[in-house]
Amino acid sequence: MKTNQTQKKHHKHIDWRRVFVTVLAIIMLLSLLLPLLSSAMLNAHAVTQSELKNQISGLKDDASAAAERKKELQQQLQALEKDEKKAMERHAILAQQLSELEGQIANTQAQIDTYAALIAEQEIALADAQAAENQAYERFCQRARSMEESGTISYWSVLFSASDFSDLLDRLALVDQIMEYDNTVVDTLAEARQQVENTLAELNDSKSQLDEQMAQLDLQRVEQSAKVEEAQSLMDELKTQADKAEALVKAEEAEQAKIEKEIAKKEKALEELIRAANFTTGSGYAYPLPSNYTYLSSLFGPREHPITHKWHNHTGMDIPAAGGTKVTAVQGGVVITSSYAPNSYGEYVVISHGNGVTTLYAHMQRGSRKVKEGDIVSQGQTLGLVGSTGSSTGNHLHLEYKVNGVREDPMKLFPAVKFTSSWFK
Repeated sequence: MKTNQTQKKHHKHIDWRRVFVTVLAIIMLLSLLLPLLSSAMLNAHAVTQSELKNQISGLKDDASAAAERKKELQQQLQALEKDEKKAMERHAILAQQLSELEGQIANTQAQIDTYAALIAEQEIALADAQAAENQAYERFCQRARSMEESGTISYWSVLFSASDFSDLLDRLALVDQIMEYDNTVVDTLAEARQQVENTLAELNDSKSQLDEQMAQLDLQRVEQSAKVEEAQSLMDELKTQADKAEALVKAEEAEQAKIEKEIAKKEKALEELIRAANFTTGSGYAYPLPSNYTYLSSLFGPREHPITHKWHNHTGMDIPAAGGTKVTAVQGGVVITSSYAPNSYGEYVVISHGNGVTTLYAHMQRGSRKVKEGDIVSQGQTLGLVGSTGSSTGNHLHLEYKVNGVREDPMKLFPAVKFTSSWFK
């Protein structure tokens, strides 16, 4: 009877010890899983960062190719500079250069936007890495305190104090787990600190690259401004030469046709953005200039061309106004084009108001455009300033209105405005 009681006590003792070992093993397993979970979070950010870095690499390749094309165009231009008879060829090359510059500026802006997204991802990754390091350091400190509180008891003393062989095996398994845990705590801390250092280095590098691209954008805008001035000066010179007038008009018409296709393409590409954009068109159509500018120098439809003095079809209405006068959006919408066309519209902006309605504002002052492609604008917002860029003979706003790709007379948008014109009978 006594022997049976002793065996029961012994079995009870062994069961509790095994429970203790199991619980301790579970606690240590959870502790080991924490750094793995942190690592998984970091890897998720790494995937996004990798995609962004690939985008930047592709944009840099495109930028290099564009720089080569621009260099070739400059060489062609220099070869024609001294030949006055080839002024039209020079003008065409300048137009191509401006197109390349627009592409370069868009590329640089895309790199800036991508670097900004990459930096945001890296800052999140850095915060995660620092949190993982703090967790690893806290576990390390807790283990150090535990060892200090246990005095000089070594792994060997734990083993040698076993009461029997079964107890020794249990203690050996426990010591193995503790030793493995101790090693993991130290390794995890070292890895976490290295991850922080690596992420911080990448973040600083991305910020440096972003600064470089922003400086590059400033230089490109200065170059663009100079090239626009050069193209406009040549355009103004050609306008005075009767023998060049026909060629100018052909170049204008060809450029307008090209722009029309590009607008339709961009409108289709931005369809989703336009539908999802949070904008209101406003009440009716607001007049794009101050109310004292109501004289129309050219109406929509057939008119005499101001350069060739031949009849042709005018695509909008022309409203003369003082240079520098603000040009405003007739309705709220999304900017689908903001560019420069040397042969036709000069500095111009196109806005989609939804439901297939678009408006175009042309010949604005050099460098005065206030909006870029993709911007959401409100009714009455300033788009630029009245000027005489492109195919223009004086300061005015050329306004176009389209419904489902078909041009209509913009005058009907402003029934309350009392227009005057020499074209009225």
